[in-house]
Amino acid sequence: MARVLYGPEPAQVEHWVEDQRERLYTGRAVELVTGLKALQLTLSARAKRDAGKRDALSDLIGYLEKRLSMMAYKDLIEGDMVIASGIVEGAARYVVGERLDCSGMRWIPERAEALLHLRCIELNGDWERFFAWGYHRWLDHMQVGQRVLIRSNQAEPLPTGASIEATDCQGLEPSQRAKAA
Repeated sequence: MARVLYGPEPAQVEHWVEDQRERLYTGRAVELVTGLKALQLTLSARAKRDAGKRDALSDLIGYLEKRLSMMAYKDLIEGDMVIASGIVEGAARYVVGERLDCSGMRWIPERAEALLHLRCIELNGDWERFFAWGYHRWLDHMQVGQRVLIRSNQAEPLPTGASIEATDCQGLEPSQRAKAA
């Protein structure tokens, strides 16, 4: 947008971009959009020289207005959250790509999803807790006389955080359960 407005003037382009970035990252996205609208009003409505600028500003304003609720960058930055997509893309490539995207692999969606759940459990360092959850579940089934199938054609629901925490507390005395919870 800055290049459309100021052309090949690198100093003006850089200054304008920094002003807008500062507004955006300090939680003043509404002020940024209001400023863009004010800038649009300064352009001639009839002059052909301003037609490209008006169109570009209209597109940018329309894009930003629809996403104002998503632009809480100040809060995200203060919460030490990631605001760039590169880290997310890299994580997806690492979690998904390195396991499922090898030469010649083809996946049924349900099995791929189950494998990705397991990969996330492993990468988060929760493999031992997950295995203990499954083991205790098998023990519970055997204690009531049910057969335990380790392999089946039917997918079993993966544990939730609450069910794993309940399993973590099963072997503890009542006083220790309260401390663990």
